[in-house]
Amino acid sequence: MLASLNHVDLRFGPQEVLKDVTWAIQEGECWGVIGRNGAGKSTVFKLLLAQLEADAGTVVRPTKERGIRMGHYAQDLVPETQGSVLEEALAAFGDVERLQHEMRDLEHRMGEAGADLADVMARYETVTEAFERLDGFSIRARAESILQSLGFAASDFERPVETLSGGQKSRVMLAKAILQGQDLLLLDEPTNHLDLPSLRWLEDFIQATDATVAVISHDRYFLDKIATEILELELGRSRVYEGNYSEFMEKKEQELELLERHYEQQQTYIKKQEEYIRRNIAGQNTKQARGRRTHLSKLDRIQKPLQDRRKVKFSFPETQRSGDVALVLENASVGWGGKPLYAPVEQLQIKRGQKLGIVGLNGTGKSTLLKAVAEEIPFITGRARLGSQVKLGYFDQHHKNLDQRNTVFQQIHGVNPQAVKQDVLGFLAKFQFRGDDVDKPVTALSGGERARLSIATLIRQGVNLLLLDEPTNHMDIPSMEAMEDTILSFSGAAIVVTHDRYLLGRVADSLLRIHEGKAELREGGYEDHQAWVDLDLGAEDEAGSVEPEPPKKVEKKPEPPVKAAPAAKALSPAKPQGPIDKDKQRAVKRFEKHVAEAEAKVGELEARLASIQKEMATMDPAGWQAFSAKLDAQKGLEADLAYAMSDWEAAQGALEEAQR
Repeated sequence: MLASLNHVDLRFGPQEVLKDVTWAIQEGECWGVIGRNGAGKSTVFKLLLAQLEADAGTVVRPTKERGIRMGHYAQDLVPETQGSVLEEALAAFGDVERLQHEMRDLEHRMGEAGADLADVMARYETVTEAFERLDGFSIRARAESILQSLGFAASDFERPVETLSGGQKSRVMLAKAILQGQDLLLLDEPTNHLDLPSLRWLEDFIQATDATVAVISHDRYFLDKIATEILELELGRSRVYEGNYSEFMEKKEQELELLERHYEQQQTYIKKQEEYIRRNIAGQNTKQARGRRTHLSKLDRIQKPLQDRRKVKFSFPETQRSGDVALVLENASVGWGGKPLYAPVEQLQIKRGQKLGIVGLNGTGKSTLLKAVAEEIPFITGRARLGSQVKLGYFDQHHKNLDQRNTVFQQIHGVNPQAVKQDVLGFLAKFQFRGDDVDKPVTALSGGERARLSIATLIRQGVNLLLLDEPTNHMDIPSMEAMEDTILSFSGAAIVVTHDRYLLGRVADSLLRIHEGKAELREGGYEDHQAWVDLDLGAEDEAGSVEPEPPKKVEKKPEPPVKAAPAAKALSPAKPQGPIDKDKQRAVKRFEKHVAEAEAKVGELEARLASIQKEMATMDPAGWQAFSAKLDAQKGLEADLAYAMSDWEAAQGALEEAQR
């Protein structure tokens, strides 16, 4: 085991950030770490890096003393040196750099004839041997290769780091982390400053590396490609899932459905008991009624599950239906200073209901084209012509259509002041603004919340053609899913500029790629033209428009469902009413026995699981081998508990059928 958190709690003042978080990182794994903004993802990394100390629980850290070579990347890291790009990438290998500088100095001195030449030669031989022992030559070659893969040319290697842009500095720090992390890589949002070729390289590198990797990311397509395990942080608590992001989503939905059933069963039971108590508390059965009231007061009640996962349940019909053609581009090109960025698009029609994705490298003119269509800048050549009855709405990355003086409610109500309050609240709920959220000032909203409110404003204004420029930038995954649901539910046409491949795969039914001075249209979505979009042109030449490889499946034992045994214990059946049917009575008793046996098994496994978790909480963090063995035992018990819960559910279903 390389590192772990064991029942960790952490507070920042009165705020409880982490609650009983447990996570173990084993060799050969690749973890995707997900959760809403503020859920504690970066905090977990900081605990492993000794930048924070836990208030409770134990942390096993991946230290040099344990022989672990770790690399860490975060967007707020600053360069260590004032040197060149290559020197900064190699800064972690101080001994290697020192030896290399001494070698160069000795080489210079060798060129100067003198009496000390023999001593210089002897020292040069010693230094060279030490340099080779530390893989000095291969480290430098690896650094240059990684930097080139992340978008740097060979001519950039000697550029001073201080002259780089913020994004370029981030890529240097990522290269440095990859060089360091020969055993373990902790990467916090590594894809934010990467173009598609660099992103594809990083995916391939992570899939091929022998190092263990843990990645905090909101890029769901990236997580599908690289993750073998998922750590979800939600409301400060941790949950571990086997597989990639798509498999996590399936399992999460199944858990929520199971928990919902258990919640509803418990609520039915509670209502029956409360009705019995109400009818009998003052009658002959008062003793039994009081007993049931005591039982209810001690019942471990299941909280109602939050069903906020991706489920499209709404639509945005056009306020004013447009003609069949929403937009036409005629001999259109855009650019700056009178120079076009690509050859004119001779004729392109966007039809009502169509969802067009515009893709290409940075600087090719994608956002510029949207600005020209929105009449914020002129076309270099040609024009854009709106179809009949088309009302255009432009979503830019700065959300200029929001009034900073408004609250969320005021922003939407101001579009149509005659609208009743309930109508406005119902509309806002579709964009995940509920309860106190509707009274938040626009100035207090997060980036994702501002984006949702911006597009809500456009749709409320009755637009039937949406221009969306990077609509999911700076969003967490739930906000991205809400944005995708919005685009899918919009019945008008939409043109979307995005680097988010998952969004492209969900919403785009046609693609316009701007590349090497040309704009080319293809019908179909991202998965129909993946190599073409990702500029993996060699793969397309060999196999045409290739299908993406399916995510690797990992055969693992099933995850235990959310703890719900109390609901099972609460569901003792009431005695059947009406004439006695002896066969039915015997069947009911038989199934009652099965339910009781299943409940007992669940209770036994829960007790054993609680016991082993208690042992783990008191173990010495230094004894990581013993802790790893206990962790394996815990995983086995959790799998057994999952099967036991499934058996209980089947027995309970059979009992309910027999009682009918």
